[in-house]
Amino acid sequence: MRRRDFVKLVGTAAVSWPMVARAQFDSSRPITMIVPFPPGGGADVLVRILTKYMAENLNETIVVENQPGAGGALAFAHVARAVPDGHTLGWSSAGFAVMAATLPDLSFSPQKDFVHVCDVAQNPFVLVVNPDLPIKSVKELIDYAKAKPNALNFAQNGTATLTNLVVELLKIEAGIQVTQVAYRGDNYSIADVITGQVQAMFSNSPVALPHVAASQLRALAVTSARRSAAAPDIPTMVESGYPDFKVVVWQGISGPAGLAADVVNRINASAREALKVPEVAARFDALGAERIGSTPEEFAALVGRELEVWSDVARRSGVKPD
Repeated sequence: MRRRDFVKLVGTAAVSWPMVARAQFDSSRPITMIVPFPPGGGADVLVRILTKYMAENLNETIVVENQPGAGGALAFAHVARAVPDGHTLGWSSAGFAVMAATLPDLSFSPQKDFVHVCDVAQNPFVLVVNPDLPIKSVKELIDYAKAKPNALNFAQNGTATLTNLVVELLKIEAGIQVTQVAYRGDNYSIADVITGQVQAMFSNSPVALPHVAASQLRALAVTSARRSAAAPDIPTMVESGYPDFKVVVWQGISGPAGLAADVVNRINASAREALKVPEVAARFDALGAERIGSTPEEFAALVGRELEVWSDVARRSGVKPD
């Protein structure tokens, strides 16, 4: 499935952009942002909000192109082999590290073939259940799973994806057995939790929280170290008795190795300025996405750490791609 969304904005009086380092782009060609997820999911929502304003402050056309499949490998292979001129970028996330940890025989090196430009935002997963399930806390869920091994069905977005590994982490930490059902993306999996086709999942907060607010889902916990400002009444997994259960979904911008420093810096500055726009701040906050706006160096360090963390979880769980 692929959908292209062409976004071209011209300067307006509503936002006054500061001058940033002027690396040159070819104005006859768009900047393409490759998103390794289907349209409508949490990552897709955030990237479209942000690139609307990046297009304006760069005075360039930005094309958002969804290329789901193979745990992100299809999209990142496209980015890795692109000409490093700034016209092809990738929307990277914690799933990038999971892909590197679980998929063998990649056609590129996750460690060497990318430059990481900006950590845009971080948000937790929300552990949600269908409201008809007689479970109102993490403890009740664990007790239920222990009393009825494999009776709980957890939706996830494919074997060897982050949503798969976070369930594996729960199984390791809590000592339970549950059944996992694979979907193609958040918008598909969350729909079946709402209708009761499956009973639970760890859903990206931008996708989950609107359904929680509408009482279509019951939230049991968030996976961040501290409570989400967008949902302060939902406890953390740490508060629920699992001090080592800390998972955030980071999302940012990466590009092919070899991007010139001035191009990296201009894209980084564009993203950071867009994050300051009141509309962007309000939308991100409402979706539970904490705006970060890191330097390239900070983002590269984060990606390096995540590559190690999820390699360890994949090893301990024995998860392998289908």
